[in-house]
Amino acid sequence: MTTHSKKHVIFSSKGKRHTAEKKKKPVTKRLLTMGIIVALLAGLYCTAVFSNIPVIKKWRDIYIETAMDTYSHKWLATFFIPQSIIDGVMANKEAVIASQQEFQSTWEPVAGPGASLNAPATEEPDRTLSEFLKKYDEIDEASFNEYITGNLNLIKNGYDKLLINETGQDGGGPPIYTKNGDQLLIIDADNGIMVAEVKGEGFTGNLAFVKNPSNVRIGVATTLGDYGQTVQQIAKNNNAVLAINASGFADPEWRGNGGRVVGLLIANGAVYNKPIKNGYLNIGFSYDDRLYIGLDKGEYRDAVEFIPALIINSVKVTDGSVGFGIQPRTAIGQKEDGTVLLLTVDGRQIGHSLGCTVGDCADILLEYGAVQASNLDGGSSTIMVYKGEVINKPSSTTNAGRLVPDAFIVDYADERE
Repeated sequence: MTTHSKKHVIFSSKGKRHTAEKKKKPVTKRLLTMGIIVALLAGLYCTAVFSNIPVIKKWRDIYIETAMDTYSHKWLATFFIPQSIIDGVMANKEAVIASQQEFQSTWEPVAGPGASLNAPATEEPDRTLSEFLKKYDEIDEASFNEYITGNLNLIKNGYDKLLINETGQDGGGPPIYTKNGDQLLIIDADNGIMVAEVKGEGFTGNLAFVKNPSNVRIGVATTLGDYGQTVQQIAKNNNAVLAINASGFADPEWRGNGGRVVGLLIANGAVYNKPIKNGYLNIGFSYDDRLYIGLDKGEYRDAVEFIPALIINSVKVTDGSVGFGIQPRTAIGQKEDGTVLLLTVDGRQIGHSLGCTVGDCADILLEYGAVQASNLDGGSSTIMVYKGEVINKPSSTTNAGRLVPDAFIVDYADERE
């Protein structure tokens, strides 16, 4: 009996037959290759998780903070990373919160008892270019003049009636910029509002400038206690021209309906919820129309609670991620002249905006002259509404954002006259 080895018949391009012995890859070689791959992966894992090389540690910590600062995605950290490493990273957040407990905003007296930051009405306010640019001192004069020269119809009723609204337009708005180089999307002189698009490494957001601080207040969901409402609805209920989300709320397993506010809530002097302290700081306007952040200021007309403080008395007090990771953000600040800064930064959207750190928010607000500033609730709640329309890109499953207990709202100018 003749034994034949197993062969494959192969035809060349010229049609000739030839045979090739089937070769088996040695088992030991395959095991060695697999072993090398496993060792490399293990090395990469150990480096990523345990290394103290600054750049690796920075991004590992931000990864952990970002995952742990959500309700539904904590597993992205806990599944891969030992709890001891997570605890060490998150301890930084607790340390930052503890370090801010003595913070308290202070302001120089405005003019006298009962005085506010409201400028007295003049016969023809902001009607001239010089008066307009003096009030809206954030605007880059050259880009503004160039645009207006080609669109003189916009000022036919005076600069105090100028209205430009190009949010959502391709190209991002008119070629008018702030002195910091950010493009303006909205100039609503009648209501004393501007909105600029702000950008940073991996993020895009909107920054609103509100020139009359007495027009900024808290709007409360009419259904508070049962469920919240969208910021659009709260703005509509209060006939507000502009609004952003404000307070946090009870959100077990990311299924909260916005009905149970967390922390202090005061609207128009009425107390809806008492402070919880527990690391949170009061954030609100007193009757002098100044923004106060801290624990000691007792008399508010409108206030909420949240963390962390970003700027206190012109000093940036939060830098980097400090335990809060990269998320969609909402923040509030105020300049020395009374201008209120309302900031939203989109996030969790690859190709548009991933989000930013609380330190990034502090940097943006400080660059625009904020004397006081604080972080507010963010994540899927982050939203900005202008004249009833959402003008940012929320990360919520709907374009309307989540149901929330309250919002910082801005009244139409004629509502306060």
